Amino acid sequence: MKADFTFIDQTLGYALEKQSMDTSEFLDIKRKIAAISHILFDLSLKSFLTVLYDGVADATDIRVCIQPDAGQVEQVHQLGCDHIKITITHDAVKKMPVPAAAALRQAQAREMTVALHITGGCQYSAFELRRLDRTVKKYDIHSIVFDDERGELDPITTYQNLLEFQQAIPCLVEYYGKNRLGLVTGNALGAIQSGVRCLAVSVGGVSGYPALEEVLMGALYLLKFPLAVPNNLAACCEEILHYLGQSVHTTKPIIGSSIFAHESGIHVDGVNKKSDLYEPFTPETVGLSRKIIIGKHSGKASIEFKLKEMNIFIHPVVVQTVLEKVRSLAIGQKAPVSDVQLLELVHEAAS
Repeated sequence: MKADFTFIDQTLGYALEKQSMDTSEFLDIKRKIAAISHILFDLSLKSFLTVLYDGVADATDIRVCIQPDAGQVEQVHQLGCDHIKITITHDAVKKMPVPAAAALRQAQAREMTVALHITGGCQYSAFELRRLDRTVKKYDIHSIVFDDERGELDPITTYQNLLEFQQAIPCLVEYYGKNRLGLVTGNALGAIQSGVRCLAVSVGGVSGYPALEEVLMGALYLLKFPLAVPNNLAACCEEILHYLGQSVHTTKPIIGSSIFAHESGIHVDGVNKKSDLYEPFTPETVGLSRKIIIGKHSGKASIEFKLKEMNIFIHPVVVQTVLEKVRSLAIGQKAPVSDVQLLELVHEAAS
């Protein structure tokens, strides 16, 4: 399977729209996102002009999102960017409005790389697909954005619809979905399974897009695409979200600090013997570490594992006594037992 993915980042554009940032902050966020995978940044024309005025001249990995306006097409070209995304409504597929046709002609004359983003629905009739086929060929359009911003589809329908859509459209197809029903990461993976290799994403799922880190790891571990994952993925995402004034919940998939925490005795025993029983990838893959929680659900294996981590060895008979004390204390304080408390209980049991 080919792994020539392009993730189209929406994080940076969201940050520029929602808050002010200086040039160094902009460059730092952009660099951190670009370090995660192969990224193209979608920016509005307003945001693009802002970063240009701040002295950010390199636009090779930026795509400017504009309205169907020939003047805006020419403006972006003059500013040194040849990647644009023109947005039209679904109704325009049947009969291209004059301004949109003029914008596409202008982009074609300038030999720009054009993505056509069609909003307002992701169901196409046979007639609409034929019209779209002609439009792509007539204006040398590079890609069509399949838009499920309303979050209407599920992963299987996304897969089936995109499979048929790609067979009818003679250019690249991008997936652009939002998270209305909590299915957007699954939908993104459905899109990948259908053959789509360009997907709109955001770090941490900011603004409802598929979370970049979830799609990346899903494509690697569930769909078996040979994608590279930075070994500081969790820290990198946390730093990016910090710029946006957001924190990472401890149970956030892929990057949450407690996703490799185990308390149940059977889980700890399983992880100790064969970690992939409960962990689809190792904590080190994304720069996290495993945590053994000692509490009311712990078993003998948990106590033994934790004490081994602390380089403490006690007689097996004493382990059972420690376990009983741990459960009693955890239930009484309605919280896990800390390392200090565990040491005190071990001392009591052994004396």
